[in-house]
Amino acid sequence: MSYTRVIPRDLFNEANLMKCYAQIYLNLEKMKNVDAKLTSPEEGENFNIVMDESTGGTSLSNVHLIVGGEQVELFRPLNSREEWPLYMMTEDGEEISVFYEDGTFTFEFDEFLSDHPSRQKDMGLSI
Repeated sequence: MSYTRVIPRDLFNEANLMKCYAQIYLNLEKMKNVDAKLTSPEEGENFNIVMDESTGGTSLSNVHLIVGGEQVELFRPLNSREEWPLYMMTEDGEEISVFYEDGTFTFEFDEFLSDHPSRQKDMGLSI
């Protein structure tokens, strides 16, 4: 953990962050032909929640979403009131919402997973 926790704010923020990562895992289990997975912390290691000092957003530093062999940056904004407030940061700095209100992947995130260059190579498509 990279910051001093404040109760109750951080109890809610951290619990919601963990819920979002768990939902990614559940959603990925249902998907076919997608080269994406969540990594696990090292054996005996706790989940390490870190806070971005400039934005207050949180993420897990030792659990990563890997798509096509590349790590995807995920974060939860500080004090969000959304049910599933997890976002992906693209290489060009664009924020993409990961979930709809019902916990399913958004069209944009699903499209990112499905259209990732590694999958296109596997399917024989040119990129």
